[in-house]
Formats: sequence, structure tokens, C-alpha cells
Amino acid sequence: MIRFSPLNCDAIEDLIHLESQATPYPWTVQNLADSDVSSADCYQVERQGENIGYCVIQRVLDEAELLNIVVFKPFQSRGYGAELVEKTKEKLLVSGVKKLFLEVRASNLVARALYQKTGFEVVNIRRNYYRAENQGAEDALVMQCLLT
Repeated sequence: MIRFSPLNCDAIEDLIHLESQATPYPWTVQNLADSDVSSADCYQVERQGENIGYCVIQRVLDEAELLNIVVFKPFQSRGYGAELVEKTKEKLLVSGVKKLFLEVRASNLVARALYQKTGFEVVNIRRNYYRAENQGAEDALVMQCLLT
């Protein structure tokens, strides 16, 4: 069972270091600090005492946006991503959220498959939204999940 706990500010640099090993476009310490300052919900995610990742969620009334979700490299491809998304949805539903949004790189096929598997649908495209190393920029897919 996954357990959420508020993000420990002392752990931010460690989390960012682990994220940099898990994804080609990791958040920076400043990204995470900015999210915390802007009243986003930032959670460390643990399973059996091990830190497996974290997520950052911004809520506004009955909607929320999943700003960042990371499963650290040693725990990837083991079903934790889907469990993390589902537990996040459950946590938001209990707090009155009815719609959950996220943005994902069009080229991130693994994440897109995870989000589709967990009930998200593409509702919009943001052209040239993300910085890309060799292409200049790439599109972001805006995805939505209705929570019930």
C-alpha cells in the first residue's frame, strides 16, 4: 500500500537528484520550491518505508492539476505508477475534486499509456509547449480524468 506524507523540505535536493535519474526532463529544486510556495500539495510517496517517488498537485475549487508525478528508477515498471495515480485520484475525490488534469510530452509514450490506463483522455494540445533538446520544442497533450 502506498502512503502519502507531506513533502519534507529537507528532502527536496535528494528527491530532485533521484528524479534526475528517472526522467530525461527532471524538475529543478527551484521548480519544486515554487510549487510549494504557490500552495500546491506536495507529497512524498512511500511503500513499506521506502521512498518510491513524489507528486505535486494544484487544486482550485473542484478541479486539480497533476503538476508532477515521479516514480524513481528502481521502482519503475513494477506497477507503482498506476497505483500512485489511482491513490492520487482517490485522495482528490475525497476532498471534493471532480476533474483532474495533467500535461504530458507528446513523445512520452510510457507516461501516456499509464495515463490512458488510469482513465485520462486527451482534451487539448499545446503546440511547442515543452523545450526539446534536438527539436527546439514539442507539443504537450492536455489530459483530463473525471473522478467518480
